Amino acid sequence: MSIDTANTVIIAGWYPDPTDDTQARWWDGSQWTTTTRPRHPVTPPQGNRYFSPVPIRTDATLPPIDPYRPMNRRYDTQGHVSMAAKPTMQFQPTRAYTGAVWAIATMPLWATILVLGLMITLGDLYSTFLIALTSVVLFAFAVALAVHDRHVLHNSLHTSTATPWWMLLSPTVYLVARGVHVSRTVGHGWAPLVVNILCSFVPTIAVLAFSSIYYAFFAALMGAN
Repeated sequence: MSIDTANTVIIAGWYPDPTDDTQARWWDGSQWTTTTRPRHPVTPPQGNRYFSPVPIRTDATLPPIDPYRPMNRRYDTQGHVSMAAKPTMQFQPTRAYTGAVWAIATMPLWATILVLGLMITLGDLYSTFLIALTSVVLFAFAVALAVHDRHVLHNSLHTSTATPWWMLLSPTVYLVARGVHVSRTVGHGWAPLVVNILCSFVPTIAVLAFSSIYYAFFAALMGAN
């Protein structure tokens, strides 16, 4: 007696003999063998709390399911009735965005506000050295954000993510590489890049607005004189 293994997989083990309820017969994974042994019936505990309620299979071509099989022993094969290969569960990542990536995306906005605040607050004390130091600190913070973003994506089951080394070119380049990897997995993930491009216009707009206000104020002042 054999089974169609293309449609059903029954792992090898001792099963109740379909021809004799008092003994167990060895199933080698594809057919019954001639090896048998006495089978001692198992009495289920009251309430059947920890046992599977699956009824006994009567088809002689397949090993029957023991209705008193403990759920935590369903996948054993030695000395216990076992029914099928343990199922494999596959999980797919669904997360595309993190707090870190939004901080990177809006970096042109909040970095500009920070630098302007330092310029206004410190005035002439905001020397070339402090400007360079501010740039280094901002770059190191952006790299730390990229590392954290990648760590969160890995914990969210992403097997392929953009390396933080892309930050050496620019945050925008990192977001492009990140969008490629994330979109391949979950089907989207380009929003941070769009936000970053829009925020990149903020410094230019701020400089133009400040220059226009200053020019209008200076022209008004000169006209009054």
